[in-house]
This record gives sequence, C-alpha cells and structure tokens, in this order.
Amino acid sequence: MGIPDKERRRPVWVALADLYLDTELQEQDFQRIATICAESSFSWAEIRLINYNEVTPALWFNVQDIAGEWAGWNEEWLVMHIEQCYRPAPREWFGSARCWQKRVDFFTQQPLARVAAYLR
Repeated sequence: MGIPDKERRRPVWVALADLYLDTELQEQDFQRIATICAESSFSWAEIRLINYNEVTPALWFNVQDIAGEWAGWNEEWLVMHIEQCYRPAPREWFGSARCWQKRVDFFTQQPLARVAAYLR
C-alpha cells in the first residue's frame, strides 16, 4: 500500500519539518509554513494529522536531542525518512492515539497555533 497523495503531502512534510529544528522560527517562517499548508488544499485537521502521524514519527528524535539538528533538513533524506516511518494507522503512545497526540502537542502546539493564525 502506497502513501496517499504523496506528491501533495511532500511540500507539507518539508514545511512542517521546520517545526522540529533546534532553532527559533521567525514570523516569516510561520507565514511560509501556513502558505504551503494552504496551497496543499488539505484541511487544517488533515494537516494536524499529517504532523501527528507522518512528520513527528520521523523527526521525533530531534526534539528529544539536547543538541538537535538546527541547520535544516536535506529534503531527499527527510522525504525518505518520512516514507520509511509512514503507516496508515494513527500512532499510539502508551496504547492510546490521544496520549500520542498530547505528547506531540507538548512540543508542537504553540508553533502550530502560530501557523494556524496565518490560515485564518
């Protein structure tokens, strides 16, 4: 089974991956991410699921690392890594998809809210 809408997902993956860099994003970064998300024509709910179930599993290591990647992701490596981590079922943490989402929210809720503000 392949990844649905893979080519439409790719720019969203690349944009959301910036949320996992060990650097402070600027307002223009949030605006750029929002623009890419809007152009994808995925709903905000779908964008959040892409973050929870596709981007986070591939880049989780970087938010856990004391000195993570900060300079940017190699796009080909990033896409390959997300594809390798992809699975169609929601992720679970301690046996619950909601627990997984709460864990992800701990690290990404504020940056995603800043992205969402540009989508309104």
